[in-house]
Amino acid sequence: MLDQMLAQLMQRLLEKGATSTPLGTTARRLLNDLGIGRIQGKTLYLSDRDQQEMRELLLARGYSLTPVSLKDMSRSDRLATASPNEKAGGGPLKTGRVSIKSLSGRTLNIEDKPLSLPDGCHVDIDWRKVASIKHDSIMLVENYEVFDQLHQLTFDLPDHCKNPLVIYRGDKTESRLNNVKAFLVASDLPVLAFVDIDPKGLHIAVGCPRLQGVVAPYYDDLNATLDSPATARHDLYKTQLPGVGDYLLSIAEDSPISALWKLLQQHRAGVVQERWLVAGLKLVLWGESRPRQI
Repeated sequence: MLDQMLAQLMQRLLEKGATSTPLGTTARRLLNDLGIGRIQGKTLYLSDRDQQEMRELLLARGYSLTPVSLKDMSRSDRLATASPNEKAGGGPLKTGRVSIKSLSGRTLNIEDKPLSLPDGCHVDIDWRKVASIKHDSIMLVENYEVFDQLHQLTFDLPDHCKNPLVIYRGDKTESRLNNVKAFLVASDLPVLAFVDIDPKGLHIAVGCPRLQGVVAPYYDDLNATLDSPATARHDLYKTQLPGVGDYLLSIAEDSPISALWKLLQQHRAGVVQERWLVAGLKLVLWGESRPRQI
């Protein structure tokens, strides 16, 4: 959660335009609690995207973007500047709440009360108050548009995970990332990562507990997408690799992301998952091997 210490660190970093900071306790929480930055050695590095996320998060919680001295300020002045001790507070935003749904044509099964949702709808819920989940797995969806329009996609999942609970990975206001992470850790269900097929997406996937694999098109379809100048995103690969490349290069051969990582290295390109909304391709589960259509 965003508390006073984190907010003050973010304000100082933004004021300096810092691209890195020593890896102290509070800096480590930027990554662990908010998913901001990357660690290399004893340093936390910040990309342009990380800095923008800090700005958006501070503004969403009512904080100033720069450090504010509270000395000699009246209470009304402190409120006007949205200092962390007053208006913004240290209290959590939507603590525990996550956005969930089921695959199209299936019911959302929580608390032994199956719920049929219209297409394009989901439930905002405090996961800590849910005692029973009757799904065989969890599908983590990286981007909101895909989560919202999930009913437009066709899945061909293995028998052991055909009926996942679908959860949005989160943004600044909905299904916050720290809430989602806490839910995944607390659950014992296998996790399917439905992420962008690019270096950062694979990095998100490999960080999931009990990861079974990554949801993507069959090998032939994905290979053709990454090979086509019209659909391959070489910019994603180029800009994201410096941040996560060393980590991805260290993954084991039997990792659920290894086959996809090899394919990305071969093409030096990526593709965002929104592509599947217009491509009409069937989506399957990638593990350590390449799934081919029979």
